[in-house]
Amino acid sequence: MDFINHSVNDILKREFNLHLGSKDVNIIDPFTGTGTFLTRMMQCPELIAPEELEHKYQHDLHGNELLPLAYYVASINLESVYHHLMELDGAHYQRNRIMVLQDTFADCNAHTRALVELAETGKMPSSFVINDQQGEAQQSVNFQVIVGNPPYSVGQESANDDNQNEHYEELERCINATYVAQATGVTNSNSLFDSYIKAFRWASNRLDNKSGVIAFITNAGWITSAAANGMRRCLQEEFSAIYVYHLKGNGRASGEQRRKEGENIFGHGSRASIAITVLVKNRDSQEQGKIYFAAIDDYLSQAEKLAQLKKLGSMSNIPLVEITPDSHGDWIDQRRTDFIHFISVDSKKNAEHAIFANFSNGIKTGRDAWSYNSSKATLERNFDGCIALYNDQVDARKRDPEGFERDNNPSKIKWTDTLNSSLTKLESLPPFNQDAITLSLYRPFFKQYFYNDRAWIERAYQMPNLFPFTGAKNLVIGAINADGKTFSCLMSDSICDLNLLRFGTKCLPRYIYCKLGEGEVAQGQVINGYGRTDAITPQALEHFKASYPQNAAAIDADALFYYVYGMLNHPDYVATYANNLQKELPRIPRVATYAEFKAIADAGRALAQLHVGYEQVKPYDGCELVYAKGVNAANMDYRVTKLQYGKLKGKSYSAGKDKSVIIYSKELTIKNIPLEAQDFVVASQSALDWVVERFAVTMDKSSHIVNDCNKFSNDPRYILNLILRIITVSLETLQLRQAMPKLELHSLEQQQATL
Repeated sequence: MDFINHSVNDILKREFNLHLGSKDVNIIDPFTGTGTFLTRMMQCPELIAPEELEHKYQHDLHGNELLPLAYYVASINLESVYHHLMELDGAHYQRNRIMVLQDTFADCNAHTRALVELAETGKMPSSFVINDQQGEAQQSVNFQVIVGNPPYSVGQESANDDNQNEHYEELERCINATYVAQATGVTNSNSLFDSYIKAFRWASNRLDNKSGVIAFITNAGWITSAAANGMRRCLQEEFSAIYVYHLKGNGRASGEQRRKEGENIFGHGSRASIAITVLVKNRDSQEQGKIYFAAIDDYLSQAEKLAQLKKLGSMSNIPLVEITPDSHGDWIDQRRTDFIHFISVDSKKNAEHAIFANFSNGIKTGRDAWSYNSSKATLERNFDGCIALYNDQVDARKRDPEGFERDNNPSKIKWTDTLNSSLTKLESLPPFNQDAITLSLYRPFFKQYFYNDRAWIERAYQMPNLFPFTGAKNLVIGAINADGKTFSCLMSDSICDLNLLRFGTKCLPRYIYCKLGEGEVAQGQVINGYGRTDAITPQALEHFKASYPQNAAAIDADALFYYVYGMLNHPDYVATYANNLQKELPRIPRVATYAEFKAIADAGRALAQLHVGYEQVKPYDGCELVYAKGVNAANMDYRVTKLQYGKLKGKSYSAGKDKSVIIYSKELTIKNIPLEAQDFVVASQSALDWVVERFAVTMDKSSHIVNDCNKFSNDPRYILNLILRIITVSLETLQLRQAMPKLELHSLEQQQATL
């Protein structure tokens, strides 16, 4: 906070020949919390001189806070600091006019008028009248400085809360007209309505065409997010200078990148990367839209980052680099321009020139604790009660529509928008259907039984066209849904959850199914009343056949499908086009020779066999199984409560895990796990990490549903063997990737030849 305050002060001096203590430089912290930004400002004589403090306290400092407790703490803090600095006694008490108890994003005028009307009728304490008079007066203040730490998105996590997330129509309309309208290549703009993004839009509007400075410390996702390219364009248009100091700390990165990110500046309170942003609006400046960027050093702890900020003191003391955005609106991690010349996987944006005729997001149930379980019996028992309650609710609403009150008990039912809609329409739902239970890949190498009934799925997307019935045969390449996340992919032969790869998953299929009408003739195979056709488009096949005419006959849909998977696992491709893959769906290049094409396709096929058939892979035999004293391995109960890595000597478990050891139970420890296995990373953590994380006995906090991983298989050694199999999968994956030929591509002219 001191760093931000001093940065703003330096910029005010340089740009406007003012400082924070200058008379009538109005300052607001719109998300005041307990008042630290403003109190630190008051306590620093370099920012507000002692002779300036009385006027600032009485007239120029402003703060909004929505939570009553934080509001009162901030008020007390501000008053006590002022009284201490001014050496006032109780007889000279000066109430602060700084704090207003209100929602910064709300229509304050309308809010104020409503509360004043209540007060005039005697239904509200007079202190609230003063508060709301201050809120009303604040609307006419011309702010030169806006500082703060905006909140990240908060709101109801469940429709059972019966409390819809707060909407701010004017502010959201403005975001749509600016940040969303300026975005290109974006299919989902939901992230642009995060609270901290709203804070940027609100602050920019509040300065309007006037000069001033905004300084926020926020989630840094907007800097690299593909969805935020419109926001970045708007900031460049609206401000004369933009200064960004990236504090890193991304807890969702993996491997060496995770170590480089260092600890989060907020400690364990956040896993998001963090940045300090200072926006300068100076209409008299000769230069407009200048962007300056720097990042804190790699590998730093929280304490070291705070120490570095203290040492620097201000943004003015950082060697900033000027950035020129690229055509995509990217500021850092800019994309390679040759990527656009490759054929896309995305038929929805490139209908005539794409590899896949269709693809789907993973399933979004809206009620994962109910819809997925390791036990078929638990799945049926929970849904039996849930369906019965829902139908009782429909009957109750039919009987008494006016007096009906929905049962929101989260241990009985999980409401979602789709289910609410069915209730509104008074639609009864059929009883539990055993035939709707199917296997799904919920997380990497963690299968679950899934209740595949459309009425109980919030968003099925195109998944019914990929797996339309229990037992439908298909393969899908799950790929992270871009938007600033490190690329990852994994193949599956079953329905995938939307968050299979943690950050949203696109499923690129081998086949597409279509329900046949009476007398309708299918173009491909007919299976269970569905026509099954290749998802690989004829145009894509022709595109690759044309590149290797002498071997064209050997390139069929299977070969191309596995070539895609091989390419998405190719170390050179993933490293070279990492920035592109973080921000858009993959495009697949043509390699220079057929020999390279075949080698990559063969590697893709071998990787598919490993990743899809991981339960049949030979268990790794290089580990040592250490049984507790007196335990007979032949008769041991291999039940798992929670898997855990070993602990490094001299370190806490959170700070130092010994990943060569897995504590399976009190009776068994697995030792000598090769650390190389950790290098097979899927969605920001190793395949083994996923197994250790997921295989446990858990209870959902809301529904109290127990998910016991031991009930998934009748084989008592299933989990133990799975751990050993995943070690094999990891090591062989790394070998296959390393053995791929060096990436040699056709020229750009040749890449585009048939597009």
